[in-house]
Amino acid sequence: MISIKKELLVNTSQETAFRVFSQQMDAWWPRSHHVGKTPMVTMVLEPKAKGRWYSTHQGGEVCECGRVEAFEPNARLLLIWQLNGDFQFDPNLRTEVEVRFVAKGPAQTQVLFEHRDLEKLGKAVDGMDHGWAMILDLFGKLARDGRLQGDDLKAYERTTMAQ
Repeated sequence: MISIKKELLVNTSQETAFRVFSQQMDAWWPRSHHVGKTPMVTMVLEPKAKGRWYSTHQGGEVCECGRVEAFEPNARLLLIWQLNGDFQFDPNLRTEVEVRFVAKGPAQTQVLFEHRDLEKLGKAVDGMDHGWAMILDLFGKLARDGRLQGDDLKAYERTTMAQ
């Protein structure tokens, strides 16, 4: 089984880290990482079990990414990633993104991330390790600082689509 594992220590409470990841994904998800045909407007993770995970785009396009399988407040998320090796939605595909939040003190949280079953995606896996590292770095900085600034803000705003 092929997986990507990441760990980061975030200087914020377990509750804040979980909330920023599960309820504020749009505030840290980079605009360059989407599957729409037009620039991304929002990234949405519905914060509940059986919730949707999708992006909205200029012109009204909605692109499914997957769904929320398990929602355990302040402790764990299990997301189902349903983008295939061509980064197109496939309702029959299931890879898992598990994120665990472990309190290391009142203002420090260890975030344990794993995206597994990646053998189902073929060559697309080659760049995903770097992609997840950048995405999780933006999440960690927003959770810690409450905002993105400087180069981090530029990375968040960057888009691959001509504007």
